[in-house]
Amino acid sequence: MRYRRELYLAGTGRCIPAARPLDAAVGAGLVGESHRDLGYESIAIDTDGAAPVDLAVHAARQAVGRSGVDPAAIGLHLHACVWFQGLDCWAPASYVSQQSIGPQAVALTLDQRSAGGLAALHLAAAYLDCGTVDHALLTTGDRFAAPAIDRWNSYTQSIWGDGGTALVLSADGGFARLLASVENADNGLETWDRGTVPFADAPLAEQPVPIERRFDTHASTPEAAGEFERWIALVLRTRDQVLAEAGLELGQITRAVLPFVHRGGGQAELHDLLGLTEEQTLWTDLGRYTGHLGAGDQFAGLDHLREKGELQPGDHVLLFAVGVGFTVAGAVVRITDRV
Repeated sequence: MRYRRELYLAGTGRCIPAARPLDAAVGAGLVGESHRDLGYESIAIDTDGAAPVDLAVHAARQAVGRSGVDPAAIGLHLHACVWFQGLDCWAPASYVSQQSIGPQAVALTLDQRSAGGLAALHLAAAYLDCGTVDHALLTTGDRFAAPAIDRWNSYTQSIWGDGGTALVLSADGGFARLLASVENADNGLETWDRGTVPFADAPLAEQPVPIERRFDTHASTPEAAGEFERWIALVLRTRDQVLAEAGLELGQITRAVLPFVHRGGGQAELHDLLGLTEEQTLWTDLGRYTGHLGAGDQFAGLDHLREKGELQPGDHVLLFAVGVGFTVAGAVVRITDRV
């Protein structure tokens, strides 16, 4: 999507708990063989029992404070999450919104798994572009607490980390201009995370949730043939589309914030598929120390780059997300101010 209005990233924030060494979890017998050598050094784990929404509130207050936007002027709030938010039958976005900016924003909760943060950015940009609102708050928050979910072994190529993240999108200026955002989907691939498990009448029919078992079950069926190639095509189509809409070539991308997942062992990674180097990503600097932050990797990574002063005016940053289902999202921003 190209925008008629100039839209800006005005503030970022994150609340990431202290990281715990992976070796300690391996020594405690928590990490299965298939997840020990993915390349993670540590994982961010909240040990204080914080609700995911409170991690998001902390990040939101930080992002809004840095943005210079009056909290009362924010008319839209989108909250993305992957896992349980603290209560059943509840509106977590409304809580995060009230606790961070007040009662006025239309607050919606998004669930498209790991693509949720960028889905929020894509949707909010459409709201701003048509003039419905001038400022939006985007948040994510997750805490992967046992025994309902096994953070260490639940999903292939990743270990889940806890944290809240936030971003303020504004039509009134900011540190980076949003040049384009894109979302694409192939819903025919949703079976990978459903497998052959029958639908249940209530949550958590089985604990921990057997996500990887469902994946493996589907992988062994004839229907899985050719679906990995469809996933690759979806990823590359999204990359090419967002670059074209931003008016850029791949070689003009300075840094890229990709999902904090990793195959390890010298295998090809997502950055290889996209035509990027690992040095352009934040795997070495951040992802391998926090784990996969659900929907929040992209906002956390952008906040990290700002905090470290690694962005210069004119730099182009690619934000890229992959959510099971499958939805793939990308956005390109151009840094406008030294940060």
